[in-house]
Amino acid sequence: MKVLVLGDCKPLGAKLVSNLRQLGYPVVADADPRLPAALHGIEVLIDVREPPVLDTAGALADWAGACRQLNAAIAAAAVAHHIALSALGVQRLQSSNYYRAIALREQLIQAGSTPYTVLRAAPLYESLAQLAHKGAAHDELTIPVALVQAMAAEDLAMLVADAALARPLQGCMDVAGPQKMAMADWVQQYLRLQGDARTVQGDADLPYRGALLDDDCLVPVGPARLGRTTLAAWVCKSRAA
Repeated sequence: MKVLVLGDCKPLGAKLVSNLRQLGYPVVADADPRLPAALHGIEVLIDVREPPVLDTAGALADWAGACRQLNAAIAAAAVAHHIALSALGVQRLQSSNYYRAIALREQLIQAGSTPYTVLRAAPLYESLAQLAHKGAAHDELTIPVALVQAMAAEDLAMLVADAALARPLQGCMDVAGPQKMAMADWVQQYLRLQGDARTVQGDADLPYRGALLDDDCLVPVGPARLGRTTLAAWVCKSRAA
């Protein structure tokens, strides 16, 4: 099984490529899928790219065009399985350009002819930790209070690899971490584990990625695949790296 991974320049993509290669599968990393040679012999295409910043009127249309081009290219190459990363809450957070772009990619994949699996993932530990570091100059941070079931990029990479080895789901699957807590509490616990004395104030009216959060929009609402790495274990491992 030959695999093409789009987005290997990000930590998640790099971990995914490493996992698949350790399992013995030939992996092509971030070749241009618009070129027929890049898709030669590819059986599984995995797209873990983040959508671009949609800050102009035509940006969403450009993104849609790029998604359609990719779908057409993999259909023409008879790729057997298209796997794409999405996000929990994608259907409920359409006031955010980020979530609108992800939802559009989902819709176009579902409307295409290639068998597919869409993984709707919880926010990553790595991305939530950035919220803490962005406020490093302040004694108190203000963070949304909605529940989150965050997960480690390493766990998500393993679950994406599992999806690549399985039959296409022809649907969406929720993936998340092992612990559910308010985002503000998550950041506060992260700071304490880091030995950081700053405090966190929760704010229900503070947007996340440009959208106001309902209390349960970032946690699975039904069956889900869960990673095993706790926040404490992740911080410990990050320090040792």
